[in-house]
Amino acid sequence: MNTPLIVWQLTDGKPGHEQQTLGLIRAMERLVPVQTIRIDLRQQPVGLMDILLRRFPHDYPKPDLVLGAGHGTHIPLLAARLATGGRSVVLMKPSLPMAWFDYVIMPQHDNPPHHPHIMGTYGVLNPVVPSSTLKSDRGLMLLGGPSKHHGWDEEGMVRQMKAVLAANPDVQWQITTSRRTPEHTFLEIRNIAPNAKVWTSSETPQGWVEQQLQEAGQVWVSEDSISMIFESLTAGGQVGVLQTPRLQSDRITQAIDQLMVQRWLTSFDVWEKSGVLQRAPRFSEADRAAEWLLRCEERWPVQAV
Repeated sequence: MNTPLIVWQLTDGKPGHEQQTLGLIRAMERLVPVQTIRIDLRQQPVGLMDILLRRFPHDYPKPDLVLGAGHGTHIPLLAARLATGGRSVVLMKPSLPMAWFDYVIMPQHDNPPHHPHIMGTYGVLNPVVPSSTLKSDRGLMLLGGPSKHHGWDEEGMVRQMKAVLAANPDVQWQITTSRRTPEHTFLEIRNIAPNAKVWTSSETPQGWVEQQLQEAGQVWVSEDSISMIFESLTAGGQVGVLQTPRLQSDRITQAIDQLMVQRWLTSFDVWEKSGVLQRAPRFSEADRAAEWLLRCEERWPVQAV
């Protein structure tokens, strides 16, 4: 039996960041044996002094790889690398020089430079896998809220949602808000249609969205939620975008526009005129990243002859 790959998963406590590292870990587990050690940096802080002294102030099995997403993991990643010799893997465009990390996996919309140890992906990694159980009578709506990239037009959002629901009366809909969704929006939509169940983010357990995506043949996501957009695309359903006001044109809005040009996404305006939702080609960026990383590490599984 192959010796397990020992992976330290550094987490800053932010669910979105942990989902990224979890996606990569699960994808590697589908290829090789992996022993994962989750380290919560909120409970076990690591600082600059640990880098200077080349120490990681915790006693764990020596890692082969140390994964982190989020700026709060950068210093601990470097400390772990210096203390243990484990290769550091940062899952984003780092705020520190990229050359300080062994591997960088970052979204294409952040313009990754060409380098053998830097990989660009469609969006951030996630633990969703392409589904083989999509159902045409199941639908999902995922609402975000105001962000630094997007504003929030409640009246316009409710109008778009009602139009989609009215056009699909035979679909059983699940609708969930996020931590960013204004409370008043939830109050406006809690009884939006008889064929729709509305949940607040606090009512849905961890993994609930991932589970729903495995069945929802049709998914609508508010434009501000780009991570949810890529999770929906990965699952393989038809994905529509509920439009929100853009505060500026930037790499995030440009990435969404590019997906629409490629016909991986359908904006509400286009759907309203055509009645057609596009479907993206099947893909799983976590699987592709895992394969790339294992090949770089020369840990690619040997196929039986």
